[in-house]
Amino acid sequence: MSQQGFAIELYLEPALENQVLKAWNVLARRQISTELIEMESRPHITLFSAPFLEPSKLDSLLKVFASKHDPLPLTFSSLATFPNNLLFLAPTPSLSLLHFQSQLCDAIRKEGIEIAHEFAFNSWIPYCSVAHHVPQNRMPEAFSLLRELKLPVSGYAMDVALVQFSPVREIFSFVLGNNVDS
Repeated sequence: MSQQGFAIELYLEPALENQVLKAWNVLARRQISTELIEMESRPHITLFSAPFLEPSKLDSLLKVFASKHDPLPLTFSSLATFPNNLLFLAPTPSLSLLHFQSQLCDAIRKEGIEIAHEFAFNSWIPYCSVAHHVPQNRMPEAFSLLRELKLPVSGYAMDVALVQFSPVREIFSFVLGNNVDS
């Protein structure tokens, strides 16, 4: 059963995105997990998610928010799992990343949209999914395959997007720090 909903995602610059795609592809080749590829996702960090929202409420909010923030430096420093067998790359939780996400959620809340507990200040965990529902008995193999990623890998987050899922469909996206006078 695939989840349905909306999410605001932080997208990575091409070089960093390719590192994550390399991980997706190696796990797909070994048939450990192909879910992210099948749902047509893109490597990302989820900043906010809700089962339902009105995209038009967030269009200008996201545009303005993105224009006020420069690209965010990111370092994926470790590989980890959540109890639901989701394998992910954990970014170093820099102050700039944490502030970015909490300011975004403040702006969303001002639009009258509820912020779920997992995205609230002090409870949000930034992560970049590498594989969903990895069978428990294949977890060690997944970890050893991903050693060749040679962590830490660093780069920048370049844009924010509103997507609908699943499958993942981008509704709109904005480049960070693109200070165009509109």
